[in-house]
Amino acid sequence: MILRKLAFAFLGLLGPIQAASARECLLSHATYREPRSGAVLQFRPLDNEPAALTAQVFSLSVPNTDKNLPADITWTNGKNSFPLGTIRHACTDDDREAGLQDGSGLCRIWEGQVYALTGGGAEQLNSREATPAPKGLLLPDFGVAFTEWADFANANPDGSAWDAFTLTGCGDG
Repeated sequence: MILRKLAFAFLGLLGPIQAASARECLLSHATYREPRSGAVLQFRPLDNEPAALTAQVFSLSVPNTDKNLPADITWTNGKNSFPLGTIRHACTDDDREAGLQDGSGLCRIWEGQVYALTGGGAEQLNSREATPAPKGLLLPDFGVAFTEWADFANANPDGSAWDAFTLTGCGDG
């Protein structure tokens, strides 16, 4: 219920700043922007990604830095599988001690379920690579995790972020 209310609140942001039509763009070529922080998600087609359950790969551009963080969306196993997004960065000793390092050798900044924001609210993201790009993406708890991450906080001392990203473009491909 909270996700649906949150989705409706952010849907009002989608129309005016949307530069690309979701019907014309595949998710694997889409660009999304979080309006408060300016963080950008840039999706790219799957080439030779190592994980069999990886459905999408993207990078996160960190505002006021030269950092592009690797990220992906994988699908959990089982009858009720769901899309699980992970955004990673190079580990610090503190990250390793906190158990944030994963099998990639990098550490998680954010991990959680990814939702498509459509005209009807928040829906489960489609598992196919050739899925049309939704008008927006909802990454629950992204804003808190991102603004608490030291590299963002140091480069953006008064910065904050929301959990919703809006479609802003579509790359060639």
